[in-house]
Amino acid sequence: MELQVMVNERETGKKSLLKQLRRDKKTPAVIYGANFKPEAVWVDEKEISGIIKHSKTSVLTLNEGKKKLTAVIKDVSYDALSDRVNHVDFMKIEAKKELDLTIPLELEGACKGVKEGGILDFIVREIEIRTIPSKIPHSVKIDVSDLAIGDTMKISELHIPEGVTVLTPGDHICISIQAPRKEEEAAVTEAEAGAAEPEVEKKGKDAKGAPEAEGAPRRAESAPKRAEGAQGRAEAQKPADKK
Repeated sequence: MELQVMVNERETGKKSLLKQLRRDKKTPAVIYGANFKPEAVWVDEKEISGIIKHSKTSVLTLNEGKKKLTAVIKDVSYDALSDRVNHVDFMKIEAKKELDLTIPLELEGACKGVKEGGILDFIVREIEIRTIPSKIPHSVKIDVSDLAIGDTMKISELHIPEGVTVLTPGDHICISIQAPRKEEEAAVTEAEAGAAEPEVEKKGKDAKGAPEAEGAPRRAESAPKRAEGAQGRAEAQKPADKK
């Protein structure tokens, strides 16, 4: 079932007009497509936000007065600070003509690896597909129940509905079950300890050589004493002063 969306024509050319629309809870948008002159419109912010959240890939019927257009949401931009929908691109489509669009991946099932203490890394959350409007899936579901620690899943392993071609490279990994962080930290600690051993041995060798270095100054210190003794003997051998 197609969703109905009311769209309204808007003026263009000034940023102040866009700001005013957003202040009035209206989201600026544009409609474009093959052999179709682009139209600048606005939609109700609350209505379009709900559609984007729950049915972003749905086929929409855009109602502009008496005119009706079949379209899909091609792109959405958000405010960097508030995540508020900032602008929407609608693409006009034809019922029997293929189109390219992005759909989300959704996880289902209790992951075996997570139960064992692992971490599920959801790497790729969307894929690009090509299909006709009537075959557009809302999402592609991934059963992660049997994935254990160390397992991965590639795009090519996903269950894709009939009539849908995946454009995202099949060798891309979308899910990875990683080992628990404690095990990773223990492995890092062992590696660091192994790397530190040669340094300990080196310090030991330096320590053995230390007494010899310390002894050198003491031997040097005895030289002045020998010199003093020699000077005393020399003075004793001097002839007495003649009167």
